[in-house]
Amino acid sequence: MAMPRYLVAGLLTPLALSAAPLAADDLSDRLRVPPGFSVERVAGEPLIRFPMFAAWDDRGRLYVAESSGNDLYEELSVQARNCRVTRLEDRDGDGRFDHAEVFADDLVFPMGLAWRDGALYVADPPDLVAFVDRDGDGRADDRTAILGGFGHRDNGSLHGLIFGPDDRLYMTMGNPDGYRLHRADGTVLAGTNGALLRCNPDGSGPEVVSRGFTNLVEVAFLPDGSIIGTDNWFQDPSGGLRDALVHLVEGALYPQNSYTDETFHVVTGEPLPPVSLLPVTGISGVARLRGPMWPEAMRGDLLSAQHNTRKVARHVLVRRGSTKSSRDASFLTTDDPDFHPSDVLEDADGSLLVIDTGAWYVQHCPTGKIRPTRAPGGIYRVRHETPRSAPSDPWGLALDWDGATEAELADRLADPRPMVADRAVAELARRPDRAPDALRAWLPTADDREVKQRAFWLLARCPGPTSAEALRSALDGDDAELVMVAARCLALVGDRGGEPRLRTLLSAPDPAVRLAAAEALAHCGGPSSLDALWDALAERPDPFLEHALIYAASKHADAAGLRSALERPEPDVQRAALLLLDQPPHACLDREALVARTGADDPRLRRTALEILERHSEWADHAAGLIRSWLRDDAPSPEQRQRLDALVQAFQGREEVAGLVARGVAGDEPGISGPGRRLLLEAMVRSLAAEVPPAWSRAIGRALDDPDPAIRNLAAATAAALAPDEHAPRLAALAEDAVIDDGLRLVLLRAVARSRPRPSPEAFGWLLDRLGDAGRPVDQLAAAEVLARSELAPGQLERVLSAARDEALISPSVLLPLLGRPADDRTAAAIVAFLAARVDGGWRPPEGEVEALVERLPAAARPDAERLLDRLHSAREQQAEELARYLPLIRGGDPERGRAVYFGEEAACSACHRIGTQGGAIGPDLTGIGASRSAHDLLESILFPGSTIAQGFENYLVETVDGQLHSGIIGRQTQDLVVLLDSTRQERRIARNRIERMQRQSTSIMPDGLGLVLSSDQLRDLLAFLQDQTEAAP
Repeated sequence: MAMPRYLVAGLLTPLALSAAPLAADDLSDRLRVPPGFSVERVAGEPLIRFPMFAAWDDRGRLYVAESSGNDLYEELSVQARNCRVTRLEDRDGDGRFDHAEVFADDLVFPMGLAWRDGALYVADPPDLVAFVDRDGDGRADDRTAILGGFGHRDNGSLHGLIFGPDDRLYMTMGNPDGYRLHRADGTVLAGTNGALLRCNPDGSGPEVVSRGFTNLVEVAFLPDGSIIGTDNWFQDPSGGLRDALVHLVEGALYPQNSYTDETFHVVTGEPLPPVSLLPVTGISGVARLRGPMWPEAMRGDLLSAQHNTRKVARHVLVRRGSTKSSRDASFLTTDDPDFHPSDVLEDADGSLLVIDTGAWYVQHCPTGKIRPTRAPGGIYRVRHETPRSAPSDPWGLALDWDGATEAELADRLADPRPMVADRAVAELARRPDRAPDALRAWLPTADDREVKQRAFWLLARCPGPTSAEALRSALDGDDAELVMVAARCLALVGDRGGEPRLRTLLSAPDPAVRLAAAEALAHCGGPSSLDALWDALAERPDPFLEHALIYAASKHADAAGLRSALERPEPDVQRAALLLLDQPPHACLDREALVARTGADDPRLRRTALEILERHSEWADHAAGLIRSWLRDDAPSPEQRQRLDALVQAFQGREEVAGLVARGVAGDEPGISGPGRRLLLEAMVRSLAAEVPPAWSRAIGRALDDPDPAIRNLAAATAAALAPDEHAPRLAALAEDAVIDDGLRLVLLRAVARSRPRPSPEAFGWLLDRLGDAGRPVDQLAAAEVLARSELAPGQLERVLSAARDEALISPSVLLPLLGRPADDRTAAAIVAFLAARVDGGWRPPEGEVEALVERLPAAARPDAERLLDRLHSAREQQAEELARYLPLIRGGDPERGRAVYFGEEAACSACHRIGTQGGAIGPDLTGIGASRSAHDLLESILFPGSTIAQGFENYLVETVDGQLHSGIIGRQTQDLVVLLDSTRQERRIARNRIERMQRQSTSIMPDGLGLVLSSDQLRDLLAFLQDQTEAAP
């Protein structure tokens, strides 16, 4: 049930609030900034609560989007309208906000807002809304949805609103929320991959700029028109790295693009790399520093808010070919666990505002849920203690704007006050007939590069002959930064007159100029540009320039032109032609042209040809021929091994390949010997077929009887993964074979547990031994997984409970399927005693999980079971107190002794978690964990791991149509298949058409109770070691 509005958002009436004295939750004295800077809180309760993002209007009033403080995912899903936008003012000029009015409410998580021409644009999923205050009372009167159709399932929903220098409204989307936007011409723009989109101020003309993101959050524009974005989850976490700064280029694809977008977008090659790859920072809002009050060395730098790492970072951009790289450093930091910056923006006086959203967001983020905090957040101001005085009238409110001439407004483009210069741009843009002449006359007097760039963008917003001529002339300048802006401005108006000069710029010495020229030719060029584009591509440009060249060619090349390009000798040109011929609107790639290049000497051309081959099921005979030729070589290259997997995956539904794989595995294909057969078995396991081809299953059966033990064992593992029920008798027999290794035996016993749930006495005894072997924690977990799926006699179950009772690594949650089976009175009593002991040992499952188990117990066990539930309820109620008792341990530990605890047998952390190159891969990678989690939240995760589950490691319960229950983490999935991973990363493959329901669980596979297993000194040292892990893997 939704909370009442007056509780969710604070009292919405009266509409205006005055500031109270700063409260105890002011963190100013706990925020660290570099020497020469100061920080103070300038807004908090009661003016605002849980601020997320903010935007200025042209009078210096700040509009702040406030969260309800509730579950973001639930409220997005059910469209709960519990959020609001508050307008803050500093009426006495002391730098602190002292007046607040609710400007708009009844909003669905407004994660982006931007001001333009008297309207506040707000992300209000599923809509993009413009609010206007017509009567000047401080509250919006008009609410106009200018664009609708944005998904609202996740934190990747609509956000990141900003107007670019081209006067278009840019916005960001993540996946899987997606968008379905209707255009005026009746067409639909639709996709599921996260994207940077833009539209006109009235919502018309929506288009995708670039795509391939899980959660692209916000963007900033550089003076040359380059777009730099903050991207959460640029890549799957690896070595402590996940997030990124990205350079966003029109038409480009980025790594998180696993969905198929309904609207076609040309693909020019591999996803583009990041500007800077970052740890798990939760990077969010971004701002570029422009004001003269900043030190000279910082002007033009980017600052980003980083939610997880509780800091604001500085990014110094430097040229790297046609793109950028970044030198990253901390700017504002704190040890306070409840400070979570979500946005940064520059004020007109040159100070920086930092939006601290507080501690409400605990879904998918490393914020403790048990620790008793509802930190409301606030807004902080960072100033540079410069000897220069702050500019007077920083917003230009004392200037005459309505009566100013175009020449006077042009002069204000050079005003050192950034907000005055911005307003001059806006005022001149309202005079499109007269502004170009004034700008052309004024430009020769301007001597500042950024001022000239500002004027160029303004000319593009006032299209006409005068503007076009001025921009074309700028292409002949010596300043590369100005040439780049002129090229991009010509692209904005689609000026064909600049095409000849843009073609020559493709051979400019500066690759960034070549990039801008290529971007412009996509809009200003034609077929006459193709030779210049191919020539530039032949020079082996960097990935960004290569993309822009191919993207421009895709706009102008017809099929004949692309076939002609295929005849050029340069591999990169041939590669581009292959890519474009294989996509709409052509989709006419000749088989022989492709086949000839699958064996090309150039590795990139060869790889692209093979990747295209994988999309053509009708050419399966050639794929089979390649596989056959590779496997006849006893030592295929790494590239061939990689492509073998891809070809098997792509053509597993075609007899030419599926039959070859089957014959090879069975030993019936001439020329394919032991090494090749093993590669085919491995390719089978990695395939994502929802239904295993019958020929494969028969071939696996043949291989299970192979005299070569390496083939036989690999076939057993393959059968366990793909067809365990069909091969259960043979797998069960192999599991009893004394010569196989323990790891394979566990895999086989797990595989046959469903069809043969009663293990033999020998198998049971062996599993029980593994269950108690604390020196081999992965085997312990695997044995628990097998036993949990078994049907045991009462005496056997009691032995399992006895063995697992004191094994802290084995969470009772893993054993719940076993404990939920029908039990007699004696067994039920043993179950209750076991669970009670584990509750006393720190196990804190959701009460509903245990209640469901208790309901199935016989009546004789109910009294003890009810007392168990009471103890669990009491223990969960006291979690906050328990956490507080351990809190002193977050300081004073020894990291080196903590390393021994982490990698030792008692805690067995490294059995599941990797740091750098050491440790297992069952749980989240903890490389750099000390930077992204506070000491408080690390402690909570150790003591109560179910309180906050890392994104991507949520446990799911899947019920199939035959009533079978499966649980695990989603390892891989397609539209036809879900692959679950158990607590040892073993796979369970389930076809989607067999799934009755799939539900996310609130339990973690990490065991509770480490606080009781480890001594206080050990826990203190472990915490010190984890806090010391602040760097990504080298």
